[in-house]
Amino acid sequence: MDKKILEMYVKQEELSSNRSKRILLCFCVDVSASMAVSGMIDKVNQGIENFFRRTHSEILARDAADVCIVTFGDRAEVVCDFGAFDAACEKVLRSPIRATGTLTRLAEGVNCALDRLESHQRELAEVGNNAFVPWLVILSDGVSTEPETEVRKAAERVHALLRDNRLRTRCLSMGEGYKSLQHFTVEKVERLEELSVIDFFNLVSRSVSLASKQTIEHPSFELESDGGQN
Repeated sequence: MDKKILEMYVKQEELSSNRSKRILLCFCVDVSASMAVSGMIDKVNQGIENFFRRTHSEILARDAADVCIVTFGDRAEVVCDFGAFDAACEKVLRSPIRATGTLTRLAEGVNCALDRLESHQRELAEVGNNAFVPWLVILSDGVSTEPETEVRKAAERVHALLRDNRLRTRCLSMGEGYKSLQHFTVEKVERLEELSVIDFFNLVSRSVSLASKQTIEHPSFELESDGGQN
């Protein structure tokens, strides 16, 4: 059987059999070379690995977490797609993110992330699965190298979803990135120092753990849930 067909079959089986309310997370990560030079990509990899290990160790969190990782440098790329958490965890631990790009195609990365979120939400809806409002987390250390019109167009797409309560965003700057990231959030861009990158991912892990437990213990629990899928 073709590998892609097999992966699609396994994903469909997981979507149908796992009835946990999904916590959709998409990490959009800058992989321009400056992230490697500064050592920040190593911190990001460590943070992501910690998140996956901690979440995988808890059954409820593992069943609820639905994670996608998109990178952007010279181009946008899905390095870890939504689906079974076990498979995502294995892939992330086996293949750390590398930062080698000469460009910072932020808008392209955001659009790619939104495309995957919207596609996966349709997949969940087709099998009757519920999901919280998805989170898009963008991490960057530099200003977008794209034309301003492309950045603003992608930002408009994000803000339309924010206004409709169909998306949450957190933008994390590790350098000059805040100048472009500000377009993608209604909150203040958070500036991360080297030591706090890992702390941030640990916080995300704890939040996933709490939400997954609350959903089981209190069926009416709604943590920024997508009203269209409850």
